Amino acid sequence: MPPWLLLAALLALTIALVYQIASRRFGWRVILYAVVLLAAMLGAEALGESLGWTVTRVGDLRLLPDLVAALLVVLLLWFLGI
Repeated sequence: MPPWLLLAALLALTIALVYQIASRRFGWRVILYAVVLLAAMLGAEALGESLGWTVTRVGDLRLLPDLVAALLVVLLLWFLGI
């Protein structure tokens, strides 16, 4: 597994755990949150790569687009009540 993918997975899991604790929805949902967040972060990573964004780059991972995508997904999950 490449280091940038491991970092993205750890960030997605961390954000999912924080959201789960903040929303007080415990149980199996953290796995769903982590998978959805990782998919959003990888989509933002692909978009950042295609647009040539290099701001806040850590290795091969672009943090700014990834974190913005994760924030949008968390807001969507909160809005939907999931």
